[in-house]
Amino acid sequence: MIPAWRSSPPTVAAVLVSHDGATWLPKVLSSLAGLNHAPTAWHAVDVSSTDGSAELLRRSFGAERITYAPSGTGFGQAVRLGLAELPRTDWIWLLHDDVTVTPGTLAGLLDEATSADDIAIVGPKIREWPSLRRLLEVGLTLSGTASRETGLETGEPDAGQHDWAEDVLAVNTAGMLVRRDVWDELGGLDPELPLFADDLDLGWRANRAGHRVRTAPGAVVFHAEASRRRVRERGAGDPPHHERRRAEMFTVLANVSTRRFAWQYVRLFFGSLLRFVGQLVGRNPEGAADELLALRAIYLHPARLKHARRWRQSTARRGHEDIAHLFPPWWQPYQHSWDGLIEAIRAAVRPETTETVGRRTYVEDSEDGEEPELDEGPSIWRRHPWLTATALLTIAAVLAARPLAPGLSGGALLPAPGTAGGWWDLVLRGAHDTGLPSLAFAPPYVLLLGLASVPVWFAPEILIWVLLLLAPVLAGLTAHRLARLVSSQRPARILFAVSYALVVAAGGAIDQGRLGTVVGLVVAPVIVNVALQLVTVPHWQTALRLGIWVAVGAAFAPLVLPMTVVALVVVLVARRGHEQLRELAIHVGASLGVAAVLLGPWLVQRTLHPTRLWWDAGVAVSADTSLPSAVLGGWSGPGSAPGWMGVSIVVIGVLALLPALTRDEVRWAWAVGLIGLAAAVVGHLVTYGTPSGAQDIAPTLALPSGIFLGAMLAAALLASEELEFLPRRLAAGVVVVALVFPVAAGVHWLVRGSGDPLTDSSVEIVPAYLAERNGSTLVVRGDLDDGVRYTLVRGGGQELGEEAMIRSSDTADDVRTAVDRLLSAPSADDVQVLLDAGITAVYLPDADDRLASRVDAAPSMQPAGSESPTSRVWTIEGQPGDPSRDVTWWRLGLGAVQVAVWLLALVLTAPVRRRPEPEPYDDEVDDETDGAAVVLK
Repeated sequence: MIPAWRSSPPTVAAVLVSHDGATWLPKVLSSLAGLNHAPTAWHAVDVSSTDGSAELLRRSFGAERITYAPSGTGFGQAVRLGLAELPRTDWIWLLHDDVTVTPGTLAGLLDEATSADDIAIVGPKIREWPSLRRLLEVGLTLSGTASRETGLETGEPDAGQHDWAEDVLAVNTAGMLVRRDVWDELGGLDPELPLFADDLDLGWRANRAGHRVRTAPGAVVFHAEASRRRVRERGAGDPPHHERRRAEMFTVLANVSTRRFAWQYVRLFFGSLLRFVGQLVGRNPEGAADELLALRAIYLHPARLKHARRWRQSTARRGHEDIAHLFPPWWQPYQHSWDGLIEAIRAAVRPETTETVGRRTYVEDSEDGEEPELDEGPSIWRRHPWLTATALLTIAAVLAARPLAPGLSGGALLPAPGTAGGWWDLVLRGAHDTGLPSLAFAPPYVLLLGLASVPVWFAPEILIWVLLLLAPVLAGLTAHRLARLVSSQRPARILFAVSYALVVAAGGAIDQGRLGTVVGLVVAPVIVNVALQLVTVPHWQTALRLGIWVAVGAAFAPLVLPMTVVALVVVLVARRGHEQLRELAIHVGASLGVAAVLLGPWLVQRTLHPTRLWWDAGVAVSADTSLPSAVLGGWSGPGSAPGWMGVSIVVIGVLALLPALTRDEVRWAWAVGLIGLAAAVVGHLVTYGTPSGAQDIAPTLALPSGIFLGAMLAAALLASEELEFLPRRLAAGVVVVALVFPVAAGVHWLVRGSGDPLTDSSVEIVPAYLAERNGSTLVVRGDLDDGVRYTLVRGGGQELGEEAMIRSSDTADDVRTAVDRLLSAPSADDVQVLLDAGITAVYLPDADDRLASRVDAAPSMQPAGSESPTSRVWTIEGQPGDPSRDVTWWRLGLGAVQVAVWLLALVLTAPVRRRPEPEPYDDEVDDETDGAAVVLK
């Protein structure tokens, strides 16, 4: 049946808007010249193009049918300029400079537009240009989270599955056909939306005004989406990158019903903050910045929003409930979030499948990625070897951790606070419920734990469980990332990563609760990775990234900082005379400066006592390590593997020096290893003390020795390139030696499991009845001959992070003096000082008789029952004071600045997703003009 309109065609005015579109215009104009049914009148508007677009338009339209708009003119305003030069018609056809049409596009639009009197806007089916087959849009809608929704799968091909016309909320302005009287009634496109979301807004307003918006799948256009994909050359006056997000949020808030406005206003504000965090986690700092900038643009200009809502209300004749069916279901945004989470997890396990910017590959992967799909068979090991290895490591870690559940403590590990708020209290106020305030800063690792524990706010012990017991898996992931940077041998890369993971498992740090050592070993390959990128191609963002990773490692294990400094100095000395030496030195200095700023005053506290650089996160627990074991891994104490297992690693490190072709690279691995070995030797000779009074603590050597062994493994990885040139038997012998450690250490790890002294049961520092009292307990240890040390405990005891807080307030000084007198010549005033400081009990776990007799002599000290015959307890009667009053206001401000600095560093240095490269547009649409001018009649 021939549509009725063909006997008396309606008039149509076509307006083409161009801005630096010379890449697409030749084919766009060629396609327009081939229309079966052409518009009644044409007009083009060129917005300050500098690429020859205006000349192309002049040759096709003629000079009299072109309007030149100044820079910064939005799409809607450009259409208005074009309409002002055209006679009034029944319909307006809007065209972009990156949209090609088919011969029947306009006819297909008119077929649908004239099928009913209440249809006001019609849009074509849009396919992707240059692919031509993938669908982009068949109608549009907007979610409650202000996200543009098409209802299509990404990359969905057009197989006719959407070839029926339907009512929609909106259609794209690329090829939109709109009735002229409705355009005038609604005032056209909103000037507040110069580029993005103007189509959604117009469709929403048209539906509210009682008109229908329809799709016309019989009309097809091909859209390059040059602005959305950011492949169009940017010029002065172009909207900023965050404009798309701002426009979508503005559209929702300007059009939503009055009843739901307050909810949407609050929802979008906090939702944008959550999206900001999500974008950072998803390694997309550009998207995170867009969220914040869009938020600022909307919420700092409420008058614009108020004016927009009044304007829309003046044309509305239908209630929102009448068009509710045009919006996506409420759960759809959350489905997208879930999909994004899955993608983030996949990127963490298989980062090679996720394209990023700022990560440089030093060798070319012939497989174009780490785990290509192979056709040789169904074996998952052959198709995804590293994914399989990661899964096996994870299973092994879970099996090894089988005796332990979240809620770990013991050894050097203190229990996590009840909620993540405990760590944030330490960061922002310098005091939790620890009894006495502190003007000192919390160790920076507390801030990092606070940030990481936000998703598990009410169960931060889960984070500690993951960091500690799954540390071998995390170390394997970071080692594999480094291996991909330096080697093209996939089996060798996997063996290296697994072996390094088992170095972390075999050192005993996990069982001993040494969280700092474990995190330091996990972060070490990342530091080497980024340092290699900086040395190869010096860049400010790489320097910042190196600084932040050094700060992360040093926050948990301060020894990471001096070892990194020494390694970077060695690099600079070795490259003296290089043409980029000065630039590299500047970037290295910037990296170390960033690390120092992020570590802040805490770094000064440790630097003033250099031996405390050996004090990792957690309680200072003395280690018993011999020098031979330090060379072979620093393995001693509970949970450590026998030292002989490390011999094979040293052997393959030495063998790696033999091939001449890879010797230079292997020497660099040995340089890093020798730095770790030297640190282990020095650590064997020193001891350190803590502010609480503990002295002569022998540091653990698992970190520097682990780095030494990791460097030996890296040396073997670099030399593995020469294995194929060795005689088969000799190569097989080398492989057998390389397998000795991972096999032996893996068996030891699985058989022994993780445990003592690490436990998941609560560790009782003070008797339960004291923990429940109102006030703090003074815990005194030692004797009069060897010295006395004390700690202040509120509730059940210290929590992770509080062990490093230095009590420096006046109250702390008064308490220290009062305790000294209490143990020598006690008086009632001294006891009152303790009570004013919130102390209501004194506890001697291993009571020395002379020490106990002196406390007995103190006035107002009431002996109380004890749960152990070797301990003594005294209580102080009276109303305890509130020491938290000494926490000053500026402490909160400084803590907030520290948090802001870390967040800024994370945003600036996070690796970003690579934006899709535009596909070539040549030869995708037949161009029969061969460069000749296309004249539109």
